[in-house]
Amino acid sequence: DFEDRAELYSRIDRRVDIMLESGLVQEIQNLLAEGIPPKCTAMQAIGYKEFVDALSGNGTIEEAADLVRQASRHYAKRQLTWFRRNKAIHWLRRSGTFGSEEILAAARQVLNETDK
Repeated sequence: DFEDRAELYSRIDRRVDIMLESGLVQEIQNLLAEGIPPKCTAMQAIGYKEFVDALSGNGTIEEAADLVRQASRHYAKRQLTWFRRNKAIHWLRRSGTFGSEEILAAARQVLNETDK
């Protein structure tokens, strides 16, 4: 599982920044201008609904970005909980001393154990 929660949250924050830098707000504005309803299922996804609300006058873009960060963190926590409960999941993590060869060896060991 993801041992360093601070690193996970930092990655989520950066992902939201990249989404904004890549034009997410403009994309949402264009979708709304094309007649996509703000309450349709696709606009309810994390990262859309918060900005739709801000564009509708319910808060600022930065407040919406903070809400996206928070919602993404909560979603990541739910995902990690699901992965931890699933006994078929085997974590293979690259680190300073655990590189590609070690990951491949660990994956082979997991496969050998599950094939029995």
